[in-house]
Amino acid sequence: MPLYEYFCENCQVDFTLLQSTDIDKEESECSECGSKNTRYKFSSFSAKIQGKPYADLQKPVTVDDLPNKNVLRIPPARHISEYQ
Repeated sequence: MPLYEYFCENCQVDFTLLQSTDIDKEESECSECGSKNTRYKFSSFSAKIQGKPYADLQKPVTVDDLPNKNVLRIPPARHISEYQ
């Protein structure tokens, strides 16, 4: 479940709630005073990437980076007359 940030108009406090994505944000109550006079604040998020460091992701992908090295070994294209 994501974290949502709110601002309470009554007590002038910023607070964060762990809520389901299908919750009605207009019905959220202040965690300090219990008021429903709250305003949803748009906030950013971060994500953690598992695996290679970010610097390694900047270079183009080569065959050596792939788990199956034979995936790019495609037979050369042939003209339709070569199939008969």
